[in-house]
Amino acid sequence: MKIIQTVAIATAVFSVLTMICDQKAEARRAFARGANGVAGAYANSGTYGSRAGARVLGANAGAGIRGGQYVGPNGGTAQAGGAFGYQKGVGAFRGSGWNGTAANGATGSGYTRNQYNAQTGQGVRSSSEQVQNAAGQAYGYNGNTDYTKGQGASSVIQTDNKGTYDINWQKGQQPVVTHN
Repeated sequence: MKIIQTVAIATAVFSVLTMICDQKAEARRAFARGANGVAGAYANSGTYGSRAGARVLGANAGAGIRGGQYVGPNGGTAQAGGAFGYQKGVGAFRGSGWNGTAANGATGSGYTRNQYNAQTGQGVRSSSEQVQNAAGQAYGYNGNTDYTKGQGASSVIQTDNKGTYDINWQKGQQPVVTHN
């Protein structure tokens, strides 16, 4: 329940600071530290874009969010955002993503997600990066990893142009990489 309250507080601070970012060349931040943890938020904007974020961190739980959008002087654009949360004895999560377009028409996007269950010691991570250049050629990968604390991990990485790789790692051993 405390993690939900933490995320709600961080979201409220983020919303207020995002409204502040509508003005040109502004920067705001607020941070507080107490016996139970820290809380903070920031927002700024300028000629080429704006960003804002908030976090609440404690010994037993915490959460945070961030986001931004940018426009280059020659017409390129980019957006990015992310969030995380944790609760002692329960687990944690983290996610982020981005997308953009270059002035020459190239495009790209990507994300990373990670979830960890502290009760089982197991986690899952996935990520992807995809880019298409102005000539229409695609490059990138999709990856998935399953891991267990103190034991090892197993990953599958599928690339657009170089095939698929299976990577298995056990504690105390060299990783075994298989290319398909």
